[in-house]
Amino acid sequence: MDGTLFLIGQLIITMLTLGLASSIYYGLAYAFGKLHLPAPQREQLLRFIITGIYFWLAILALLAYMGYFYQPDTAFIRLLLAFGVPFSAFLLLLLSRFFRLAMKILPIRWLTYFQACRIITELFFWMGMKGNYVPVQMTFEWLNYDIVVGATALMAGYVFFGQGRFRRFEGLLWNTFGIASLANALLISLFSLPGQYRAFATVPDSAFLTLAPFVWLPGFVFPVAIGVHILSLRELLRPQGRQLRKFLGRK
Repeated sequence: MDGTLFLIGQLIITMLTLGLASSIYYGLAYAFGKLHLPAPQREQLLRFIITGIYFWLAILALLAYMGYFYQPDTAFIRLLLAFGVPFSAFLLLLLSRFFRLAMKILPIRWLTYFQACRIITELFFWMGMKGNYVPVQMTFEWLNYDIVVGATALMAGYVFFGQGRFRRFEGLLWNTFGIASLANALLISLFSLPGQYRAFATVPDSAFLTLAPFVWLPGFVFPVAIGVHILSLRELLRPQGRQLRKFLGRK
C-alpha cells in the first residue's frame, strides 16, 4: 500500500465530508429563511441539526478507531447498519410536514448540482486503487460507473432546471439512474469486504472502509446522496407550489 496516497485519500474524504455538511447547513439556512422562521428559532434549529451531524460523524470515527467495523465476521452487517441509521433518520424526517415544506423551497437544480460530489468519490476510489488499498471493482475501471452521475450533475441541473426550465421526465430518469448507480457502488463496496459475504476475491479488499475517515462514505456520504435523489424525485412527482403557498399564507 502506498502510504502517501493513503494519507491523501484520508484528507480528500475528510474535506468532502465537511464540505457536504456545510452544504446541508447552507441549504437548510436558505430554506428556513424563506419560511420566515424567527431568527432565534432558526439558529437554534440549525445548530441542533449540524450538531447532530457532527455527533454522528464523531461516533463513526470513534467506532472505527476502536476497530468496531474491522471484524471480518460482522463488517458487512455493521457497515450496512452505519448506512442504515442516517438513511432511516432521513426517511423519518420526510414524515414531518415542516421538513417536507422546507425541502420544497430548495431549488431542484441545487439538489442536482449537489450530486457533483460523486466526481470526488470516484476519483478517490481510482486513486486508492493506484495506491493499492481500494479494489478495482469499486472503480470505473471495472464495475462502478457512478462517476457518470457526478460528471453529468452540473449539466443536468442547468439543462433540466435552469433558466425557468422544468424537464420532469428527464429529471425522473436521471435521478432514478443516480439511485441505481449509487446502490450498485454501495453493494460492490459491501460485497468486497472480508468475511462470509465477500463476493469478490480481489486483492486488496474494501476493508479500508472500516477505518476513519473512510467509514464516513457508507455512513454519511452515500446515504446523503441517495436522500438528495429521493428529495428530487419527490418534487418531480408532485404538483408544484400549491402546498407551499398555502403554508406561507399566499393565494
